[in-house]
Amino acid sequence: MDSCWHFMTVGQCQWLHCQKIVSILRAYPLGDDMSITDLAWQFQSWEKGERVEAEKRKFERYLAQDLAFAVFRPSFTKLGKIKDISKGGLAFEYVTPEGQMEDSTEIDIFISGTRFHLTRVPAKTMYDTKVLNHDHTFDLFVERRRCGLQFGELTEEQAAQLGHFLETHTTGLAP
Repeated sequence: MDSCWHFMTVGQCQWLHCQKIVSILRAYPLGDDMSITDLAWQFQSWEKGERVEAEKRKFERYLAQDLAFAVFRPSFTKLGKIKDISKGGLAFEYVTPEGQMEDSTEIDIFISGTRFHLTRVPAKTMYDTKVLNHDHTFDLFVERRRCGLQFGELTEEQAAQLGHFLETHTTGLAP
């Protein structure tokens, strides 16, 4: 039962929820290419009454270099550090004023301090979950979130740039 603190806010960890989390943890043990964020997404799907299935990724995920960022178009207000990326999508973490979220159908990917800038990448939000802030810094004003995006159909140039990014701006396979 103490495993639920990894991805639930205070007050949400009720007995029924903990029981479901335990059953999800048993079905999809960590280490089998599933992270706490993946489990949180599974749990949110269950809460909404959606069918929960094991995630099946088509592409290997890679850890992005420290200065790799993604930003939503057209407002450029949702900017965050890329955590992992593949040919099929990416995950990034960002901060936002509490309660403010935005969806977009295009993102830009760039690396600070370099000329790399991949623009207008079609993307679909697969999940957008709150990340627990264990040190409680700025809890009252902003929240840290993790957003998973699936890329849409890329142009040849975008696919080539993404391939270049994966070859030169990643640090190895994501866990």
